[in-house]
Amino acid sequence: MKLILVACGTALATSTVVDRKIEQIAQENGIECKTVQAKAVDAIKKYEELHPDAIVCTCQLEGEINVPLINGRAFLTGINIKSTTDQLLEILKK
Repeated sequence: MKLILVACGTALATSTVVDRKIEQIAQENGIECKTVQAKAVDAIKKYEELHPDAIVCTCQLEGEINVPLINGRAFLTGINIKSTTDQLLEILKK
């Protein structure tokens, strides 16, 4: 099972929308995936705690990250959604 950390400014509305889209994409592709939401200020701590397979964020993150970092704004705006979805699927299918 893959673990994706979803980060946004407050870990409320924006990350919930992105979270649900990631779960939908995983389900449509038959991939087991768990998502965890975090506030931007807590994202690095959560990353160090959970060791996710990737981080999808709608904000800027400060700190050292050694997993793929995906710009989650595409899941909100639809702009570059195909390439962002492809990037996510590549990680989920590994």
